[in-house]
Amino acid sequence: MNIFGKEALAFAITPSALGLSGFNDLGSVVSAFLPVIISLAGLALFAYLLLGGIKYLTSGGDDKALMEARKIITNAVIGMIIVFISFWIIRIVETVLGISITGF
Repeated sequence: MNIFGKEALAFAITPSALGLSGFNDLGSVVSAFLPVIISLAGLALFAYLLLGGIKYLTSGGDDKALMEARKIITNAVIGMIIVFISFWIIRIVETVLGISITGF
């Protein structure tokens, strides 16, 4: 095996060398990572709601801090709605087209 040149590059950059041998196309990569992304979005929602709640409780009557806490909570809820709608759009596309995207 030649360690220099095109053969070495072709050998080094293969799906199996990168740990991606189970993915045949972009769709399978997206299908594999979509549940992870949705789970991370749920954890981010929880973290932002917790942060907003703590800021709201510790605002101590300061209007500026109270408005900042409300903004954090509002943005977290808006983000949750976007993720929820996105999830259901994916589920509807799965049903209509008869394909499995998320594996749920």
